[in-house]
Amino acid sequence: MLRKNGHPEFSRPGDGFYVDGGYDGAPFLVSCACRTRPRRLSPAAEVASYITTLTAAGMHVEPQTGPDASPLVLQVRTGIPGLT
Repeated sequence: MLRKNGHPEFSRPGDGFYVDGGYDGAPFLVSCACRTRPRRLSPAAEVASYITTLTAAGMHVEPQTGPDASPLVLQVRTGIPGLT
């Protein structure tokens, strides 16, 4: 969904989103890697844009929780039973 809406996927040595997890009913994580490219948005605005895109697609999006939580990482569930 993020790719379809013009968000670049992370590739070395650049910026973009990275998806991880989602196993055994856990939410998957969407991270914003902001390192090198000239950005049209700040990292916080990029994450806000991810939230807008994913929420519009019917996904449940929350900030990452836990002791290692980062403001550049989101927890995402699809809202579809049986899938994260």
